[in-house]
Amino acid sequence: MKKPLWIVAALLLIAGSAYAYGGKIAYFDIQTVMNKTTLGKKYQGIASGYYESRKKVLDTDAEEIQKLREDYDKQKQANINDPAQKEKEDILNRKIAEFEKIRAEFGDEISKKNEELTNEFNQHVFAVLKDIAKREKLSLVLNRTISISKVEVQSVVYADEGLDITGKIVAEMNKKEVVQ
Repeated sequence: MKKPLWIVAALLLIAGSAYAYGGKIAYFDIQTVMNKTTLGKKYQGIASGYYESRKKVLDTDAEEIQKLREDYDKQKQANINDPAQKEKEDILNRKIAEFEKIRAEFGDEISKKNEELTNEFNQHVFAVLKDIAKREKLSLVLNRTISISKVEVQSVVYADEGLDITGKIVAEMNKKEVVQ
């Protein structure tokens, strides 16, 4: 808990220094930019489609495992001491192990894909942000939230809404998307 507070304190110190220097300060919310821009929605759609394609494979495997488990349980309840029962148990255990392995691999793939898409999207946002900052002569621009160990922490506790340039970023990104 001390680390996020330390980072927020450092950001406040930097912001205070920029303000004392006579510079203009602004902030934006990258999640809002993601949710409200055409490009952000496109990236969210790609991520969602990627997730859904992986989920279909897992759902199919889960259904197969469920059927195998039901067959095994029926045979076990009937107290059939059949050598085939041991074979079914082995098959079921192998399928479950394969399923868990594939699920872990898909989780890693999805995380990597999300990270790749986020980094690519951020490059577009930062290019637009840089143009806006230069045009408006901003000395410092903060993201409203920062991610620390995959936990979102507010880096801007309070700021006048007049300093929020999120809407400008959204408008400029959507304008660029229409032009392309």
